[in-house]
Amino acid sequence: MNFDPIFLIGEFSLVALIVILTLVDAMRKPVFALLGSSAEITPDIESRNRQATWIAGIGLVIVAAVYFIFGKATSGESVSLLHDSLRAGGGVYIGKLAIIGAGILTILLSARYTMAQSIPAADYYLLLCFSLLGALTLIAAENFLMIFLSLEMMSIPIYALVGLKRYNSRVGESAIKYLLLGGLSSAFLLLGISFIYGMTGTLVVNDVLTHLSQVSQTVSSEMLLMGLGLVFIFVGLAFKVSLVPFHAWTPDVYEGAATPVTSFMSVAVKLAAFAVILKIFAGSLLFPAFDPLFSRLFAFFALLTIIYGNSVAIVQKNVKRMLAYSSIAHAGYMALALAPMGHNIEAVQAVLFYGIGYIAMNMLAFGVLVYLTYRDKYCETLEDLTGIARKYPGAAAVMSVAMFSLGGLPPAVGFVGKVQIFLQLINGKFYATAVIALLFSMVALYFYINVIVVMYMKEPEAEVANIDKKSMLPVWLTLGFSTLFILILGILPSPLMEWSLEWAKMLF
Repeated sequence: MNFDPIFLIGEFSLVALIVILTLVDAMRKPVFALLGSSAEITPDIESRNRQATWIAGIGLVIVAAVYFIFGKATSGESVSLLHDSLRAGGGVYIGKLAIIGAGILTILLSARYTMAQSIPAADYYLLLCFSLLGALTLIAAENFLMIFLSLEMMSIPIYALVGLKRYNSRVGESAIKYLLLGGLSSAFLLLGISFIYGMTGTLVVNDVLTHLSQVSQTVSSEMLLMGLGLVFIFVGLAFKVSLVPFHAWTPDVYEGAATPVTSFMSVAVKLAAFAVILKIFAGSLLFPAFDPLFSRLFAFFALLTIIYGNSVAIVQKNVKRMLAYSSIAHAGYMALALAPMGHNIEAVQAVLFYGIGYIAMNMLAFGVLVYLTYRDKYCETLEDLTGIARKYPGAAAVMSVAMFSLGGLPPAVGFVGKVQIFLQLINGKFYATAVIALLFSMVALYFYINVIVVMYMKEPEAEVANIDKKSMLPVWLTLGFSTLFILILGILPSPLMEWSLEWAKMLF
């Protein structure tokens, strides 16, 4: 069909925001005089950061509005663009809105953080927007080469964001570790793509799946090579979502990166990568020769991830590391639904529901850590949270909501998400897998509830510092929105279920 730019108007809007951010910072002239910016050619770092924050925040809200308006308008028609490289229309806009929402919440968390830590905000938001653009094209990619390019566009800016605070040895170590292991995962992904291309002669995902459906179930060289290619692709993507044993980078990188960056990479990158895994493997009924293999593969790695993540999280004293191992475990829960997913679209819907809900859960938890960070004092350990309920009851309350949701307790959206995952396991007759996962879900309650105990039932060892609440409005917007999302959609999950199903139809 002829190219229709209306289907890519959201991407064009985000590119326009990137251009505006680049030009405004390059000219070194503040554009919001009402905010107190000077008219000098080289303004101070505070003026530049305030200016970049407003441009990025307002710009990304406009991009989200564009995605919603035009995405909704084109949801009745699904089209392939750029020679089957991208899929537009249909329910794709749901996933894009979720990723953009994560970006907006990250900017709100970053507004005060970049100011307090003297991080160059223009560079910071440019990298964030480039990563967003990669995530959005990754969700829409229908070609293995486009998947690889989008994955790299999403990942490379994150490598830079992790290492943006240059004067910290821990940050440098995290960035290097993430870069090296990220390069290794990209090599696995490319190797898998090369195997698939060599055996099928095409890079279009739907054409590859069609070819796989015709592979004989008897053992042959074609089956072995294509199965090996799919395994390599799975390994490359498993790194991005932190499935064990491809998780080694996660705790160190989460701990070393700036807290808003950690929150973004823990939700947006994970959701986009899972969307690709679903796109490639959700049609496993199309290739019956590989269906049993990948069902067992997903079940094994998912259980291993849940057991390891929850077990190691128990002994963590650093909250960011605890949330990192928690993130590993949650990747396992999402991967659990992949074991029986070839049997119904509801399994794909369950993964997407969980992934979108997880954005609010993790943003809320990391948002409280940002709220309690001031000057050179980072809120990262359980000791930093000790007794904060006495001085900051609001922060303690919303952190409790985050812990309840991450633990899968009602009435939070995390409870509904886990119920959906376990229902899919039961429907797929993975009874033993469901029992083991449920037992370790109960183990996870220990370290989530421990955070609440520390906040409410222990006396602080040192005086809790005073925080400038006037500068906290952006952070409270993130905390308020995330809390409402978790509670409202935990009690009334039907809208999110419908959105997830609409998106799932595009992937299944």
